Amino acid sequence: MFRLYNVMLLFIVILTMPRFGYSQSFRISYGGTSGYNVPIWVTQEAGLFKKHGLNGELIMISGASQSMQAMLANETQVANTSGSAPINAKIQGADAVILATSYDLIPYGFVVHKDIRTSADLKGKRIAISRFGGITELAVKLAVEKFGLSLKDVTIIQAGPDAQRIPAVATGTVAASVLAPPGLFAATAQGLRVLADLGELGAKYPTSSFFVMRPYLTQQRASLKKFLMALIEGIHVYVNDKEFSMRVMQKYTKLGDPEIASKTQDYYGKKTLLVPLNDPAAIKAAIPADKDAGRKPEEFYDNSIIQEIVKEGFVDGLKKYTR
Repeated sequence: MFRLYNVMLLFIVILTMPRFGYSQSFRISYGGTSGYNVPIWVTQEAGLFKKHGLNGELIMISGASQSMQAMLANETQVANTSGSAPINAKIQGADAVILATSYDLIPYGFVVHKDIRTSADLKGKRIAISRFGGITELAVKLAVEKFGLSLKDVTIIQAGPDAQRIPAVATGTVAASVLAPPGLFAATAQGLRVLADLGELGAKYPTSSFFVMRPYLTQQRASLKKFLMALIEGIHVYVNDKEFSMRVMQKYTKLGDPEIASKTQDYYGKKTLLVPLNDPAAIKAAIPADKDAGRKPEEFYDNSIIQEIVKEGFVDGLKKYTR
């Protein structure tokens, strides 16, 4: 009896003792197959989460609102989406906070069916976006404004990811859509025409942001610091190792054309932020115009962890390492 008691006691101690040597599980969602998602894929494939003590798991969740729902349900800990998702959530009362932004420009081309020759031809036509409330909707609105049209002149519809919108434009089911590389280059390779390149506008916008819920930031700051260290190192690999990044891109996008992969890498690589600090001007651009009264960009982001990482010399070490 005494021996059985000792065995049971030992079993309980083993169950309750700290699990040294085990990585913390971390579920990270990303929004699709556009090229600005590649840094988080590279971080995973290069084993950098494990290097920094995290067991990272990537999950694709199409649509910013769905990413937020997963976050609120604690199904994910970090989300890589456009900044509109956490910003809109914050305005509506959810305490979301953006920790990093790796790409803060609008990388979309306005692609049209062959029958659309000028912007005037868009009147009365349908334009496809991925989902309402995200960056593709914003990109369409910017394009319509650039064309001198009103939103009343067109009909915006939800049509899903690039793989569904490209054939919709090609067949004339819709007149146009907005696409970011590599989808943009895949569409032009199929003969679709770019009516306007929104990237040339140089407009600031938090296109690829990483956000969490603030209570999680408060409770797991040390773990999020590890996450951001892994991400920053991953961005350096992404920018400096083109061949590896292209292989990763092709794996996640199922892109068979190496030329498109190369063009996509060049397009994003030169403008991706090696230190993904949030820019107040980009954050401000994502605050809905009808809800920005009295709102300061600083309400929506927290640069403190990245600033701490930089101050400690981590980024300087990476610069030396990658030369």
